[in-house]
Amino acid sequence: MMELLGGASVDTFKNLVWIAALTIGVLFFIGGPVSSPLKIAAKAVTALLAATVAFAAANLAVVFYILAHLMDPRWSDGKDATIDSPELSAGPILQPITDTLNDILDGLTGSVNNVIALKNAFLTMPEFIVAAGWGLLLLVPLVIAVRILAWFVEKAQVRQIDRNTRDLADIRAQFGLAPFKETKRGARRVAPADPDFGEGTHAEKAVGRL
Repeated sequence: MMELLGGASVDTFKNLVWIAALTIGVLFFIGGPVSSPLKIAAKAVTALLAATVAFAAANLAVVFYILAHLMDPRWSDGKDATIDSPELSAGPILQPITDTLNDILDGLTGSVNNVIALKNAFLTMPEFIVAAGWGLLLLVPLVIAVRILAWFVEKAQVRQIDRNTRDLADIRAQFGLAPFKETKRGARRVAPADPDFGEGTHAEKAVGRL
């Protein structure tokens, strides 16, 4: 993996960020069946939230990668180029002096190139930092939207449970069974004891007896 990243350009890193975000979003969206438009909407927003988190995390990962490879020449593409050290030469008599001067110039050139490489690296990072910031900013409304949709889904499930309970009560009434005992909201409704079928018998057992 590190070998593959070692040859990646800045544009390649940008593409990898989007690929990671889209992959995570698609995986969250296609995972598990849905049964209503409301649940589809909730799942889509959840997938978008997951993709946004992946987008922000991937951008921050690129920033840390650049920090770990500040002197990499890839960050200088399209920016300030490095300089080459001049090579001094002279006759045999002055050769020791020119060699010393060349060593000094090489050191100075290397230091300047390091500064240029650092500057180019720090000029590259803001692109990913800003992108990560926008992703983190987008998380706030997405989290709120997910919570609101989850509340609507929960209310719809409660209504469905109530409908199922009423339908089951109607079936019990058709078979002449006693209605459910009313309990506190949120607790289970318990059927009274039936002498023929035992305590808490369900309508399905009544069907089986018939």
